[in-house]
Amino acid sequence: MPEIRIAALDLDGTLLSRENTITPATWQAIANAAARGVVVLPATGRALASLPPLVAQLPGVRYAITSNGAAVWDLGDDPLAAVYSRYTDADKRKTQEPVCLVQRLFPVEKAREVFALYQEFEGSLSVFTDGKVVRDEYSQARMTARLRRQLSISTEAKQPNDGRFHIVRDTAEWMSRHAHEIEKFCMFFPDAEHAAAALPRFYALRDVEVVQGSPDNIEVTAKGVDKGSALLALTDQLGVPHECTLAVGDSDNDRAMLEKAGVAAVMANGMEHVKQLADLVSENDCDHDGVAEIFARLSV
Repeated sequence: MPEIRIAALDLDGTLLSRENTITPATWQAIANAAARGVVVLPATGRALASLPPLVAQLPGVRYAITSNGAAVWDLGDDPLAAVYSRYTDADKRKTQEPVCLVQRLFPVEKAREVFALYQEFEGSLSVFTDGKVVRDEYSQARMTARLRRQLSISTEAKQPNDGRFHIVRDTAEWMSRHAHEIEKFCMFFPDAEHAAAALPRFYALRDVEVVQGSPDNIEVTAKGVDKGSALLALTDQLGVPHECTLAVGDSDNDRAMLEKAGVAAVMANGMEHVKQLADLVSENDCDHDGVAEIFARLSV
């Protein structure tokens, strides 16, 4: 097994517990790895603004892969301030402008085509742009109700509205002016059955990447955009051999990262078809120190 020099961690269902926390053992494992010079970074479907403050304050975190690989950020020496730079109330917070190392956006007409398809379905649609999450009031209300009822198994769907979401009156009107700036689309459907019924329509789209971060959502990025390509792009910029990378994930949107990393590890709570990609499957899940276990078994 090669020496691990970069470890890319999915958030929801991997680094984060189902309650949006990081277990003490996992926190300590990351701190120990960072102290030894390992680059540990979040690799998430979330936008930069949705990177949890808890994650931004992890020891040694400087880089982040966001929006399923549509953007790679250098967060500098104050990652939390970089995250806050994308909040709606950024002028009231301590901020620092991050450096976007990689950005891969939709072609304008393709963004419009994907948006039009989403409009045919009932659900809460988020549009990711420049590290921000844009929703209209209807979508935000649906997400707030979901949070209150805790119907979704996804921690991404349970994020609080603490300034990390940009609420617009009408997403369609906003899209008419910003279709050239889109990193990713994400819709949470009423339930997993509604998402499964819609999937064939999205898979029929050409020149896009379609994945699910959880059973009740569908996420779309431009063709060739995935966490794996983003990880290799960052690895090349840092001068680290590809075989010295570790990817840890649990779901469909981690597939490309697991396939392209030198070492692939999947959580015990991961989707069964994703586990088939793994060099290592943890015995413990995201609520019980799964990432810490993986780091220990691989001597990260």
